[in-house]
Amino acid sequence: MRKLAAFALLLALPACGGGGSTTQPPPPTPPPPPAATIAAAGAGALVLHPSLNPTFAIAMETPIRIRETAGGSADWGFARLSIFLRGAEVERLELNANDIRAAGFGRIAANSNTVYTVLFRFNSDDFDRLDLTLGFSDVKDARQFTVAVPFDSFTDVTGSLTPLSVKHSMDPL
Repeated sequence: MRKLAAFALLLALPACGGGGSTTQPPPPTPPPPPAATIAAAGAGALVLHPSLNPTFAIAMETPIRIRETAGGSADWGFARLSIFLRGAEVERLELNANDIRAAGFGRIAANSNTVYTVLFRFNSDDFDRLDLTLGFSDVKDARQFTVAVPFDSFTDVTGSLTPLSVKHSMDPL
C-alpha cells in the first residue's frame, strides 16, 4: 500500500505546477537588408571653366542625381570620365573612393535621392563622345557594380570665364 501511495504521489507532482517551464519560440529573425539599386542621371547643365590647376586646361562641373530605390545602401567607389575621339579613348579621369570620402560623401543611403556636383579636370578639347561611369559596392553583399550617367540627361552645356578651383573634387548641391 505504501508503494502504491508513493507512486500516486509521484504521479501527482507534475500536476502541482511547481517548477515546470515552457519554452518560448525565439523571436523571428529580421529579414536581411535588400541589395541596393542605384540609378544616376544629369541634374542640370554641365558648366565648363578654365582650370586653376595648371596641369589641366578645363574644369567641368557635373551635377549628377543619384537615387537608391530598393531600400539597400552602397559605398561609392569611383566616378570616371572617359573622353573619346573617333572611337578611341584619348583621355580618362577618375575620382577614387578617397577623393569621394574626402569630399564628405561615400555611402549612398537606402531610399535616397541626392544631387552631387562632381568636378572633372581635363585637357582634351577635341572629342566626339564622353562616357561618365560611377562605381559602387553593395553594403549587403559587397557586390561591385557600375552605373552609366547618360550625357543626354544633362540639360545643357554652358561656359564660364571664372576659373574653377575647389578644395575637394566634389561638392553637394
